[in-house]
Amino acid sequence: MALRALELDPSDTFFSVRDRLLRGDRVRTVLITPGRKLQPCDVDLVLLRRLADRERLDIGLVTSDRALARQARALGLPAFANLTLAEHYRPGWRRGSRRAEWIGFLPGEERRPIDLVTGGEDIPATADRRARLWFLSGLFACFLLVGLLALSMIFLVPRAVVTLRPAALPAQVILDLSTGTTTNATDGTVVPGRTIRHAIDWEASGAITGDPTADQQRIHAQAVQGISAAAHDFLGARLEPGEMLIPSSISVEITEESFTQAGQSELILHADVTGTAVPLADLRRVAHDALAGMFPDGYEPDLNSLRLQIEPTRDALPGTFQMTANAIGRPTIDHTVLSEQLRARRAAEADDFLTDVIPLAVPPVIDLEPGWWQAWSGRLPLRAGQIEVEILP
Repeated sequence: MALRALELDPSDTFFSVRDRLLRGDRVRTVLITPGRKLQPCDVDLVLLRRLADRERLDIGLVTSDRALARQARALGLPAFANLTLAEHYRPGWRRGSRRAEWIGFLPGEERRPIDLVTGGEDIPATADRRARLWFLSGLFACFLLVGLLALSMIFLVPRAVVTLRPAALPAQVILDLSTGTTTNATDGTVVPGRTIRHAIDWEASGAITGDPTADQQRIHAQAVQGISAAAHDFLGARLEPGEMLIPSSISVEITEESFTQAGQSELILHADVTGTAVPLADLRRVAHDALAGMFPDGYEPDLNSLRLQIEPTRDALPGTFQMTANAIGRPTIDHTVLSEQLRARRAAEADDFLTDVIPLAVPPVIDLEPGWWQAWSGRLPLRAGQIEVEILP
C-alpha cells in the first residue's frame, strides 16, 4: 500500500499539518517529527486523532522520542521509530488502529476509516449495537406492558359488594288537618282539596202504620242513612288517580222529596252528595315532614313504609280530619361518599368502620371479587366506582 511521508518543521502547528493532510491524496500518511522533541504547543495529538477519525485518514507518526511515541499509541495513533518500520511493519499499524473509542463523527456515520487495512479484522459494526439496543428496548417495552396490564387489573378488575341492614326506628304521628278548596299549596295544617259532587235518585218504602207523617219521617231517616252509607262509594268513583276522599267532608243535601201511600209507603228522594278530595302526595308530604322531626340526626322516614289512616276529628267539624301516619326511620346513607370512604381499606378495617359510623341491625357483609384479589390483597377495590353498596330493609 502506498505510503506518504510528511516532514514536520519546527514552525508547524496543528492547523498547518491539517492543511497539508487534506490537500494531498487520502493514502496512508506518516508524520516525521524533527530531531528535537515536539513541544506541547506544536502539534496537538488529540486534535490529530480527532482529525483522523472525522476525515477517515490513516495517519501514523515517525519519531525517535519514546515518550511521544507512547502518547501517540495511547491515543490510538500508530507510532514508529523510523520510516522503514512505518513502511514495512504492518502489525504496528494494526495495533495502533485498535482504538477504544471513535470520536469526531456525526450520529449514524460508519465509524471506520476508508481503506483502513486491519489484516482481515473489522472494527465491530454498529449493527450489533443497534441489535442490542433494539433487544433492550423490546425487553423494556415488555416489562412496561406487563406493568400496565398489572396496574389495569389492580384498578379495574376487583369489585366489592357491601351489604348493609341498618337499624330501623318506628315512629307515629297524629295530625289534625283541614281541607281548603281555595288554596293550591299546603300551608301548615291546611291541605288543598277539590270538591266533587254526585246526584242520587233514591227510593225507599215501608209499612203503613196509620200515621202518614210518622211513616214519612221514618222512611226519610232510613233513606238518608242509606244515602250517607253509599255516598263514599259514589264519590270514590269520581276520584282522580292519586287523590283521597276525606270522609268527614261528605255531606248529603236533599233537593226533592216525593211521598206516597198506596198499599205501602213509598218515598222518592233526589239528593246531591258532595265531598272533598285531596292529593295523596300532599298528605304524604305533610306526614313526611312531621315524621322527619321525630327521628334523631342521620335518620329519615322511609317513604316505602309510610302508612296513612284518615279519621274524623273529635269535634267532627266539616272539612276537618285526623291523619295518623306511621313510618320506619332509616339512616341516611350517601352511596357515593360511603364508597369513597371504603376504597382501599382492608375488609376487617372496613367492617369496623361501618359498624362505627352507621347504626346496623346486623354486621355488614363484604364480598370481594375475584378470589385472587381477596387472597392476595384482602382490600376493597382502589376505585370507589368498583364498590357497590346495597341497603336491605
